[in-house]
Amino acid sequence: MEKKKAKISIPVGFKSAIVYLFATVFTRGLAIITTPIFTRIMTTDQVGMVNLYSSWYSMITVVSTLALTSGGFSIALREFEKERDQYVSSVLSLTSIVAIGVALLYFVAPSFWNNITGLPTHLMILLLIGLLVAPARDFWLSRQRFEYRYKLSGTMTTLSAVVASGLAVAAVLYANNVDFSDIASVRLFANYSIVYGVALIIWFSIFIKGRCFYSPKYWKFSLQLSLPLIGYSIASQILNVSDRLMISKMVGNSAVGVYSTLYTVSSLSLMVWTAINASFEPYLYQNMENPKSKIKKLSMSMLGMYSLVAILLVYLAPEIVRILATKEYYKGIYIMPPIAGGVYFIAVSNLYSDILVYLKKTKMVMISSAIAAALNVVLNYIMINAYGYMAAAYTTLISYIVMALLLSIWANREFKKYITEIDFVYDNKLISVISILTLVISLFAILIYNYAIVRYAIAMCVFVATALYGVYYLKGNENLKKNKV
Repeated sequence: MEKKKAKISIPVGFKSAIVYLFATVFTRGLAIITTPIFTRIMTTDQVGMVNLYSSWYSMITVVSTLALTSGGFSIALREFEKERDQYVSSVLSLTSIVAIGVALLYFVAPSFWNNITGLPTHLMILLLIGLLVAPARDFWLSRQRFEYRYKLSGTMTTLSAVVASGLAVAAVLYANNVDFSDIASVRLFANYSIVYGVALIIWFSIFIKGRCFYSPKYWKFSLQLSLPLIGYSIASQILNVSDRLMISKMVGNSAVGVYSTLYTVSSLSLMVWTAINASFEPYLYQNMENPKSKIKKLSMSMLGMYSLVAILLVYLAPEIVRILATKEYYKGIYIMPPIAGGVYFIAVSNLYSDILVYLKKTKMVMISSAIAAALNVVLNYIMINAYGYMAAAYTTLISYIVMALLLSIWANREFKKYITEIDFVYDNKLISVISILTLVISLFAILIYNYAIVRYAIAMCVFVATALYGVYYLKGNENLKKNKV
């Protein structure tokens, strides 16, 4: 009798990570594919306006969502396991009320806020619509990730990205053919009409399913976790976008266009980390106090692989920029290594902030990010005035390093206080080694950008190392399956 071949069982967490990675890579890939079109049709000033809108949206949305979509949301889903529909509906009504309040505040003095943001009225209205409906999409996706329902969310993310990108390209091409001057607005409205349209459908579906608009229990629990995170989220967004906002005021939107485009390319590696960490976070929270868990091995393999991807991107940066952009952007290529280094430290910060969120020490997360954000603003003001917009890349790098250091110190200290039965879940020494090597190797690229053969040789070595690390990561997940943790 012929024996049946044993089926290979892949852990659901790993399946989820792969799907989210694919969806994220595909979405960002579309952005990269369309970049050559936009950079060749739109002026750097118009590209700068698009990025200015995105920067302000990132800033304002933190307030409108009350940081409810941050780490505290996953904790609440675990706390209200049998009441998730009601909980999500309730917190969505809370973010909707805040968004309406922000809209009313704007319409009291639209000219004032237009002058502050540098955005015209029609783009501010588009932004306010996003503040109302976008949290619904964030809540829905976060819940799908938590529950490992990766098929529907992956499909929705991918399809909406395809349609939004396609419509934006078509609209920009048409506007250019008819000599329409405000191409930036055309691109933004075309893209976000799809994004916000999908979010609106989810917005209605959440309320219909949950039917809970106000609950003191849900609001109190969520706000206790999220209010400290608002400060963190605001500080994080200041840290993330203050360079572009300050460049806009101090240099101009054209410089924002160059800087933002190269910043986006430099941070492409972050999509790998975002996708993997989205599935790692639920596993971390569910196994934090499990002495048999493989958190340490899994987290270090994740960080190591991400480091290699970031380095690989840095060493291929000149070729990537030549493909994606015009000669106007080449002058800014030397900002890419420090930006890539800074983006790497975002991943390090994520690891340690997850620990503090689990321990409900969110104030420490807020303080560390606030210090880093304040440092970034001060350094940007000094350095941009003195050395131009390229200096912002180095101020951002310094600020992210400071934030990662503060979070690591506090996470280790608080973990030892409250969880005494097991050792710290991460390998701090290995994180330090990986971080130093990532920074040094990334910055070294600046010296050899004009020596293509040397860069290619290093890039090839890094590529091989990345592949080997990927195998190591897969084996780590297989061990998780075998140990059922």
